[in-house]
Amino acid sequence: MAWQVIAAMAASTAVTLMGQRQQMKTMKNNAAWQKYENELSFQYEKQKQLKAQAKLMSKQRAYVGASGATFSGSPLIVANADFEEFENDMWYLEKRFFTQNAASNAELTGLLTAQKYKMAGTLLSGASSAASYKYPQKL
Repeated sequence: MAWQVIAAMAASTAVTLMGQRQQMKTMKNNAAWQKYENELSFQYEKQKQLKAQAKLMSKQRAYVGASGATFSGSPLIVANADFEEFENDMWYLEKRFFTQNAASNAELTGLLTAQKYKMAGTLLSGASSAASYKYPQKL
């Protein structure tokens, strides 16, 4: 009879561990989707910024051409300043993407570590329960 109870305890512990393992897989899948969504958002924002900058530069060239001035001096300085601002915006956009992914990786690592500790606790609890059933303390 004792071996049946211990086998049931072991089976219960195994099922709990399998559930916790499945939770770890779900956490990894959720993190992968989050990274994918971050990548899509980054690419969309990047394309939007590139189109806006191309329109701005075209508009500046058109205004200079319509005025009859040459594309030098003040118009060139303004265009260069706008382009430098655009490059700065793109740099920050890339850094935001990088930090979002780094934060996601750190969060996933923490969640997985916590889950591994839970698994170890479940295993120790199951072993302790089986041992206390098999070798009860005498008062």
